[in-house]
Amino acid sequence: MKRKAIILAGLLACIALLSFSLLEGGRKGAYKHYYKGNYYYGEGRFDKAVYHFSQAYDAIPTEFNFALAYAVGLGRVGKTGDSQALLKRSIGLLSDRDPEYRQKTALLYFFEGVTYTYAKQYSQAVAALKKGISVQEELGKPTALSVMYNTLGYVTFMNQGQGAHKSQDRPLHYHLRKDDLQRAYDIFKLALQKDSRNETAWANQRMLGDTLDVPPAFFDTVYNAIEVTDYDNLPNNTSEMAAFANYDEVVMLLDISGSMVMENVTCRGATRFQVMKETALFMLDKMAPTTLVGVGTIGGDCGTPPKMWQKAGSLPVPELRSRLGFLNPDGTTPLLNMLVESPGLFSDNPNSRKSLLLVSDGANICKVNNLDICDWSQELREQGITINVLSFLNADLENTNAFAEYTCLADNTYGKVLYIDALNCRITPFTFNLLEATRLRIPPIKRVQCWGSAIKELWAIYPE
Repeated sequence: MKRKAIILAGLLACIALLSFSLLEGGRKGAYKHYYKGNYYYGEGRFDKAVYHFSQAYDAIPTEFNFALAYAVGLGRVGKTGDSQALLKRSIGLLSDRDPEYRQKTALLYFFEGVTYTYAKQYSQAVAALKKGISVQEELGKPTALSVMYNTLGYVTFMNQGQGAHKSQDRPLHYHLRKDDLQRAYDIFKLALQKDSRNETAWANQRMLGDTLDVPPAFFDTVYNAIEVTDYDNLPNNTSEMAAFANYDEVVMLLDISGSMVMENVTCRGATRFQVMKETALFMLDKMAPTTLVGVGTIGGDCGTPPKMWQKAGSLPVPELRSRLGFLNPDGTTPLLNMLVESPGLFSDNPNSRKSLLLVSDGANICKVNNLDICDWSQELREQGITINVLSFLNADLENTNAFAEYTCLADNTYGKVLYIDALNCRITPFTFNLLEATRLRIPPIKRVQCWGSAIKELWAIYPE
């Protein structure tokens, strides 16, 4: 009997250990699924996106971004009830400790509206979209606002068909009058005022403009978006990084591995290494005089010391600028080794707001006592340190592993992931990938005389 009890206890211990290992190992795997879901959603492969979002959410149901993405995917494939239920549950996952709390709230409202849009429940969609836009207007971010206004324009257009009608010579259709078209046109115009590069809003506005005999409206926001800096090789919208300077202590962890000189930022014709240096100098310009700044480098090999390892506040900013100028490429990307050591570059002040800014183009290649990079980042959150990331990698499947690491590092510490779109010279927030994939184009319309020849300005939408 005693022997059976020992065997049973051993089996239970093995099961518990296996379950623990699966849970721990599943954290990074969940972020891989989340990243793949974003990729497939952007490609229009919605069923595949939903599969990956579901895997991420099932692994970590307390992660807001996973719940939101899964809800959006469900809505896109027609499961409106499930989507709305999950969106409501997502509200409880928001934390006011998160610096992105208001941004996530705006996205939650926006995607609630998008889900209603996919279900053709346009009245509910309008109300939710307006709430999302109201919050987003407080936060700024013209690119996001442009997508939101374009979506609102689409929904406004689709929501104002007056009465279904069917005749012998025409299939089922809905009627619109000139003032209906004008309302939608004005909203698309707002979308273009926010970001004149929004091609979907251009197409929508142009189609209605042609119908209304309105000359095309041109905006100079594309020029305003190209910010003038002292650095020739930085992307157009470098101010996206400005919030990364808003801490009491900032340590920049810079990737100086060999890959940084082997790849160019295409739109600038400069190496990633050159752009990384200019990014660091730009961030120094943005720091308040009272901010304690430190710098560490990621390079060499798994066991080699870093080329630069300066504690926050240990050197004046002019000296840091000088030393950055002498950095040279070195080795591989022992990311986790440097991350594990980086808390030592901050002060011991528990009331100081601390941020680690990671600038990199690769994933971790080294192991540290079998430590998982995602699990480690949770420990960092307990120390009050936020990780923000600027990546040079393209957001494609080839870089799944790296983006899985970046997003778990940022999400677990209330940080943010930005990546450089090297073709368009833009810095893009990774959390906006789902939003920017929302490209709704209005359907064609035809002039009709269903109400008699006296009503000249009447058009019809033919539902799909």
